[in-house]
Amino acid sequence: MRRTVAVVLVAFGVFFLALAPMTRTWLSSSLMKTPLDYYSQTVLTAEGATYFNIEDVELVEDAALEATSTIRADVASSTDETVVWDQFTWVKDAETGFGITSSSRRAGHDRVTGEAVDCCDSMVNDESVVQSGQAWKFPFFTEQRDHDFFETTVGEVVPMEFRGTEEIEGVETYEFVQEVDGATIGERTLPRSVAGLEGEGDVTGDEVFSITRTYWIEPVTGSPLKISEDQERVVEVDGEEVLTLFDAELVSNEESVQNAVEKSERGRTMLPLLHTTLPIAFLVVGVGFVGAAVVLFLTGRRHVQYS
Repeated sequence: MRRTVAVVLVAFGVFFLALAPMTRTWLSSSLMKTPLDYYSQTVLTAEGATYFNIEDVELVEDAALEATSTIRADVASSTDETVVWDQFTWVKDAETGFGITSSSRRAGHDRVTGEAVDCCDSMVNDESVVQSGQAWKFPFFTEQRDHDFFETTVGEVVPMEFRGTEEIEGVETYEFVQEVDGATIGERTLPRSVAGLEGEGDVTGDEVFSITRTYWIEPVTGSPLKISEDQERVVEVDGEEVLTLFDAELVSNEESVQNAVEKSERGRTMLPLLHTTLPIAFLVVGVGFVGAAVVLFLTGRRHVQYS
């Protein structure tokens, strides 16, 4: 009887020992992928902003801005390993409705790591651009270290530095900061009068871009719960700043933060359970069953010897 019970316990033990890695690798990995039908719309707002109104040829100061960014997955172009996102961003004056800037982006990225993949006609503002580093999000189970992150305006990877942890709506996040300081991204030709310079005619200067971008990342899913973009574009002539084109700190509004928190809830509750808690529990139970079986075998043999 002892031998029969021991064999049953061994069978249960082997079952749970096999279930532990399966839960960690198969079950958790099936959830640990960016959805192929992903869609989101986020809004960033700014107060006290400055921008150049090209239609009225005037500098607008102390403005309230609204930046709406829509991301839609291209299901037909995506695969089991790579998801392709199309993004369109529109920045406007929240009070007058004047459209200040617009931008578009397309890229494929790994569904687990979030790293850009060179495929699928990737582009920025309709210009073909090979992208690398993190595209929009961070890896599942993000580590507390610096990550390469693609900056679309300068068209290259700029590191995002890990700065610490912070709670957003009661959820622990990792804070990452990316900085670009005074990068020349093109040229602008302006009337000398607009540039505040003497004389008639036009003058051509460098368009110089700076940004401090902050992402508050939920580490289990690698998704940003909050975004801040403190950016500036100016025109410089002979190294002297002559015109501000854009100067604003855009930050995710409350509704966008709340939506991001809600979207991350399933992943940040289920993934740790499947990736860590259940595999450890199954491992302990499996070892326990096998250990009990060994004890029964040993005590059974002693009982036979003493008989």
